[in-house]
Amino acid sequence: MVSFNVSSFPVVLNNLIPVKAAAEFSGYSMQYLRRLLRSGRLSGLKVGQVWLIDKTAFDTYLEGAKASNDRRFGPK
Repeated sequence: MVSFNVSSFPVVLNNLIPVKAAAEFSGYSMQYLRRLLRSGRLSGLKVGQVWLIDKTAFDTYLEGAKASNDRRFGPK
């Protein structure tokens, strides 16, 4: 299971992480993560103009992406 630890993710608040931190950790672009959030494929919360990703949902998404044979949308 892919999981974040506090030392690698200093910006975790109430199980929510900013898109920028998630992009730096995962290798996905910020635009791609925002698209996943807008489409509902990834759960999160929008506060003003800032998206926050649910950490548990992001762990699950990364786990599914690693298990998938389809590499078109993998991290760059």
